[in-house]
Amino acid sequence: MGLMHILRIYLKLVLRLKNEQIDIIKIGGSIITNKSEYRTLRKKQLLLLSKELAKWEKKCIIIHGAGSFGHTVANQYSIHLGFSNQNQLKGILQIRKDMLELTEAVTHSLVENGVNALSFQTSAIVFENEGGFSFHFNPVKKALSLGFCPILSGDVLFTEAKGFRIFSGDALIRLLVQHFDVGRVIFISDVDGLFLQDPETKEDKLVSSLTTNDFENVEIGELNQDDSKDVTGEMRGKIEEIKSILEHTSEVILVNGFHPERLTLVREGDKFVGTTIINENST
Repeated sequence: MGLMHILRIYLKLVLRLKNEQIDIIKIGGSIITNKSEYRTLRKKQLLLLSKELAKWEKKCIIIHGAGSFGHTVANQYSIHLGFSNQNQLKGILQIRKDMLELTEAVTHSLVENGVNALSFQTSAIVFENEGGFSFHFNPVKKALSLGFCPILSGDVLFTEAKGFRIFSGDALIRLLVQHFDVGRVIFISDVDGLFLQDPETKEDKLVSSLTTNDFENVEIGELNQDDSKDVTGEMRGKIEEIKSILEHTSEVILVNGFHPERLTLVREGDKFVGTTIINENST
């Protein structure tokens, strides 16, 4: 068997493995809800995104944010601080009710537009122990293999130490990329991408691409995005989540969901307005 023949077989194998990798797509709560108004769904925006995601060729897991269906009540009852009094249980029950409504809306919209969307409750398959997490992802993996598109979200997670806590969609993705073969993670948010301040002009400029090494050197103070009502953490926490995600996948893409046509460009591999962070150590 000649060297060139072996090389062709190897390249075909690499290509096949790459094609079998899945995408994880995170739809930010700020895109599909109005975060300033309790339980307000952006129906038109959800419809436009659903139509774009219906064209997605690769297998994927979709994670949606909580937006005004989760953060408002979580703040009111201090759910992110863990269990402190019985009154918080009312808050958790309300959050569960509201999040079920949001997940149902997202799933329904996707199904109506041709996606085989099937929802899973995060807190029913993930638990936080003293030393880490226990989880049961087999149903999600089987659903993927059968042709479903699993839908998950951030949740109120039960924990050994605190009783419960907020478990963000970003934190969920960090866990998923460690146990699924993920090629890329796409964050659909309400901003064009990652903005850094030009050291000379002091103006914020959109960064179209950078490597994990570049990303490691990003100073959090340079990031001009903040949402004090977001109980899933400050931007520092979100950046740290992305850094962890990049340890297990080839690239992370940040794109503005208010421009759904940019998802078409991402899907087709064309140049788009947004930020791509490439893991230069990935094969």
